Amino acid sequence: MSLEVIQDNLCVNRLIERKKKEVTLESSIIVPDVKPDIVKAIDLSGNVCIYKKELINGRVKIDGTIDSNIIYLVDSGDEIIRSLNSNIDFSEFLEIESDVQEADIDANIVLKNMECDVLNGRKVNLKATIEINVRLYSNDGISILKDIKGVSGIQKLNKMVQLNSMIGKNSTKAVAKENIILNPEEKIVEILKKEVRIINKDFKISYNKVVAKSEVSVKILYLTEDGKINFVEKVIPIMGFIDMENVTEENICDVKYCMKNILVKLNNTDENSIYLEIEVEISCFAYETKDVEIIQDVYTPFSNISYKQKSIRAMVGLQNINDAYQIKEQIADTEISSSRIYNVSTRTIINNIKIVGTKAIYEGEAIVRILYESSEIVHIDKKEFRFPINYEVSILEGMKEENLDILIDVEKYEINSQSNNNIQISIELNINTKMFKTVELNIIDNLEEKELEEDNEYSIIVYFVKDGDTLWKIAKKYRSTVENIKKVNNIEDEDKLSINQQLFIPRYVEKAKAI
Repeated sequence: MSLEVIQDNLCVNRLIERKKKEVTLESSIIVPDVKPDIVKAIDLSGNVCIYKKELINGRVKIDGTIDSNIIYLVDSGDEIIRSLNSNIDFSEFLEIESDVQEADIDANIVLKNMECDVLNGRKVNLKATIEINVRLYSNDGISILKDIKGVSGIQKLNKMVQLNSMIGKNSTKAVAKENIILNPEEKIVEILKKEVRIINKDFKISYNKVVAKSEVSVKILYLTEDGKINFVEKVIPIMGFIDMENVTEENICDVKYCMKNILVKLNNTDENSIYLEIEVEISCFAYETKDVEIIQDVYTPFSNISYKQKSIRAMVGLQNINDAYQIKEQIADTEISSSRIYNVSTRTIINNIKIVGTKAIYEGEAIVRILYESSEIVHIDKKEFRFPINYEVSILEGMKEENLDILIDVEKYEINSQSNNNIQISIELNINTKMFKTVELNIIDNLEEKELEEDNEYSIIVYFVKDGDTLWKIAKKYRSTVENIKKVNNIEDEDKLSINQQLFIPRYVEKAKAI
């Protein structure tokens, strides 16, 4: 019989490269003629949207915008505050070292800081610092040697590996639309600020689809004709159906949300309502965990088998962990506690990740900004408070920071005044950690069988173990088998050999060959 190779085809996922870049964006904003001059910026806020991610000539290109709001103190007149809304568009390139033409791009952008310089009463310069985190993944189809037939006395050195093989990827778009009707007695002048968050993320598997469910939380601060500041909150459920052939509940699904567009505007003044429309892209990568037996080495006592080896990198031990994290703090501030609070906003920043044994420790901050009624002349002011985040998660042994992907969502926050003039702040976070290990695998390729040029007619050889020897190496060298050597020498554990240990190496004789 001629040599017959049986192979197994797999889609192996791996992390190609990870890039991080901090960028400061600038935009000049002209105050519209219908609005009064600006004296001072009181509060800055923004929401990040990503329009497009692509790989172009060895660079990752990210297109997006920061939907920003500036609440400012006016120059004169009966009015106290007004607002400016502006989109800071950006198109950023990240250089990559890997020579790849195609890859799956996972991008996350964090708005770290905003600053505003008043150039004159009609013009301001807005700066926004963002941190762009990009991961490139490849999904390579490979053929793994599964078995060899048609060769007498074939000996195989196998290694069992639990690989994460991707079974599919896809995305869909979901749109949250709502008309918010306000109190008819409150004649709204303009929107001062908007905060948009995606919360309560969940999914389930149903009939070759990943059904992604979440809610868009929108908080809008607005100004009325009589100079009052008020807010309205709305939670809108969204759902996306992602087609995914052969996906099952046993698979690991990495579902991510990305805001692509935010539209919040006043309707006709007669309606006294706000129209909002938020477009969200929902993507999913589905993986199966598969036990794969990989042949590392092969030989036969009766012929010469030659082959080539290629090394591949693969993802193993993939996990997606969601965990709730609560922050409860008190603020001793009599000025805020005795005043009307107009708005509270919360965001998070991770400053450092430490790996200690089988633990990953995230160190960061929850930043709480409070906009309140001030007793000063300006009547409105802002204070910012920072609270530490120290979170631990169990990880696989030997895992590196580059194999950790963390995403923190602010699910809920509350602020309550207490009788002792303290303020109680409660924040609920959802911390999602995607973790995996990257391993190097040696894959056998291009097998060929040739006749032996010579055949030593020995029946047994006496051999003394040397440093670095294994029973497999010895058996292959003398065209015996591991099992025969163990049997002749009464060896129970083939991994326990000692230097200068005497071994009897029997010649391999196949019964079918002796007939």
